[in-house]
Amino acid sequence: MWHAFVALVVTLILGTSGLILTEHFSVAKAFYLTVQTITTVGYGDIEVHTEAGHKFLVVLMMVGVGVMLYFAGLMMAFLIEGQLAGVYGRRKMNRKILQLNEHIIICGAGRVGRQVLNRLRKEGADFVVIEQQEDLSTELIEDGFLVIHSDATQDETLKKAGIDKARGLITALPEDSLNVFVTLTAKGLNPSIQVVARMDKLESEKKLLRAGADKVISPAVLGGWRMAMSILKPISVEYLETVIHDHNIEIEMEEVRVEDGSCLVGKTLSTSGIKQQTGAMILAILRDDQVISNPGAEVEIWKGDLLIVLGLKEQLHRLEEVAANVRNFR
Repeated sequence: MWHAFVALVVTLILGTSGLILTEHFSVAKAFYLTVQTITTVGYGDIEVHTEAGHKFLVVLMMVGVGVMLYFAGLMMAFLIEGQLAGVYGRRKMNRKILQLNEHIIICGAGRVGRQVLNRLRKEGADFVVIEQQEDLSTELIEDGFLVIHSDATQDETLKKAGIDKARGLITALPEDSLNVFVTLTAKGLNPSIQVVARMDKLESEKKLLRAGADKVISPAVLGGWRMAMSILKPISVEYLETVIHDHNIEIEMEEVRVEDGSCLVGKTLSTSGIKQQTGAMILAILRDDQVISNPGAEVEIWKGDLLIVLGLKEQLHRLEEVAANVRNFR
């Protein structure tokens, strides 16, 4: 494209210069006739009187028209292919969104929302983003995210994101009122969906909970707590940050459900062999509405218990297999 543009400019310069030398035209008149010639317009309002001028125009017609057509063809191809690629890309992305199931919907991809996207991508979760700002939507698409460029407060937008099949929704819009509205709309369309909402003002928490949010999180409160703890307990915070953010360390926290018929049912933590066989650490057990924090070795595991576990990825994966297995450890 750049080479064709340079060739066109050079042709205009040479054509103008040649007519000035052969016909002694002014710069404006010579440039005007050159443009007429290479665009094949030919108004006929300017005549060439010398034989040298006629010969030069013949060469200019043959070379200049070719350069002009080549440049115009590249321009058309660029525009048409760009439009077709854009249409095809959007259709392909829409097909992927329609195929999503048990996914997560993120409303808003600003400073907070972008961090959510990066974490979900790292965890390998299926998700779709709803963003109203066109430039931000384009940037997210270029980064490989599934994006719906629309208003998250509209029913049709959430339906297009597959809210009826989604398992969760995170609304991280910049205004609390918008997050309340999205929560109400989402719960109205899918009452069983889990909604996590962002809040900026503390007084908005009750409104979001009344609207149906399952969890309300304030980035300001979390940031303030982290800054305070960084002063009071710097070593502990540094260790946690290393565990959470260091890509070379794959220690993670996971929720493992003990299924019916699992070999863990009826055993205590000491007799289950979880620590010895998998290396994972049981931090807590969620049983109905009861939370057993730092459970002792004598605590018995029941069917349906949710184990809050800390460990390496392979340790957690091994424990998940065991929790759903009817056989004992091997």
